[in-house]
Amino acid sequence: MFSQINEALKSAGAGWSNIVQFTTYLVHSQHIPKFMQWRLREFPRMFPDGKYPPNTLLIIDRLVQEQFLVEVQAVAAL
Repeated sequence: MFSQINEALKSAGAGWSNIVQFTTYLVHSQHIPKFMQWRLREFPRMFPDGKYPPNTLLIIDRLVQEQFLVEVQAVAAL
């Protein structure tokens, strides 16, 4: 998922530093610790200057298809 965001950024001549906001939607609250572990591991790589964009985390009933468990919306300033 984040690799797709990275590809979209690259195609626009941008990078992670252009991200100004994330909204993350999780279907199951028990996935919060796993997401937070991922974030602790990956955000320092994505944002080496330590300036992380805000990330609103929402727990929702479901996404459009049952098998989808997480969705991320990214807003970039180009």
